[in-house]
Amino acid sequence: MNTLDIISSALNEEKCLTEFISRIRQVMLTEKDYTYRLLIMDNGSTDSTWSIICKEAKNDHRIIGYRMSRTFSLDAAFSNGLDKATSDVVIVMCSDLQDPPEVIPDMLRKYEQGFDQVTVRVTKREGVSFIRRKFTKSFYKMAGYFTDGIIAESVSDFRLLTRKAYEATRQLPEVNRFFRGLASWVGFNSIAIEISRPNRFAGRSTFAQLSLTSAISFGIKGILTFSKKPLAVVASIGVTMSALAIATSFVMSVLWVYHGVPFAGYGSILGVMFVGFSLVLLCIGILAVYIGLIFDEVKKRPLYIVSDITSYNNR
Repeated sequence: MNTLDIISSALNEEKCLTEFISRIRQVMLTEKDYTYRLLIMDNGSTDSTWSIICKEAKNDHRIIGYRMSRTFSLDAAFSNGLDKATSDVVIVMCSDLQDPPEVIPDMLRKYEQGFDQVTVRVTKREGVSFIRRKFTKSFYKMAGYFTDGIIAESVSDFRLLTRKAYEATRQLPEVNRFFRGLASWVGFNSIAIEISRPNRFAGRSTFAQLSLTSAISFGIKGILTFSKKPLAVVASIGVTMSALAIATSFVMSVLWVYHGVPFAGYGSILGVMFVGFSLVLLCIGILAVYIGLIFDEVKKRPLYIVSDITSYNNR
């Protein structure tokens, strides 16, 4: 008999949680070769999410709730779940039903074929605005480039990991967590399955409520925490701009010697200056983000704090 831990995070999911738990139970009724636990991280909810978790845990010993002391990142909530996992295999998923529980049997069949990681590639996102879809596509293309393909396009946090895969993932000590990147980095024998992501069952997506600026900032930090390649790009820009400056100075000097002042190019010079300063500020901005991330790392604060746990009998 195999053991399975299903790890999920819930932030103000009172409208989705009961349906989510019900569908997990329904799906697992068909999986006779697995005993399972459902580990739900209440990530600082302000509605009745924790009350629902406690009620469900009281009636079903397979459900365990962990109440976090405030709202941490989704990646920190997943890390909390991985730290509590003890099973042969784990499945990490969100509780808003955009990660459909009905995909779990397909993931388990791949696990039974010998795969250590089964990732989910989202081919279509229902109910997502055009701008957010373009942003998501751009993010994955940039992430794929800067991580040399480790972060595959449109692969979400929804995934299955065997014990050796999730134990390797939770050994990584980064404070700035980017779960899908860390899980992909550890490697092992992996395969992806494709799904069309449905709309939320109810309520509003936390990510959808973020401003576009916040979403872009989140994406940039996700890439920079996982790759130092942007620093090489900054260095390349510096070398290129220096070479252009030297070449331009040489050409202008020759023209001045033989022809005097070649032209009254005030506007052109001003334009070049603006472009140059913009590139300099861009490079400084990238370096500033890296310094901020280093600042977070050196403080060595815990990834999360658990304030409460359901106290009923568990496996």
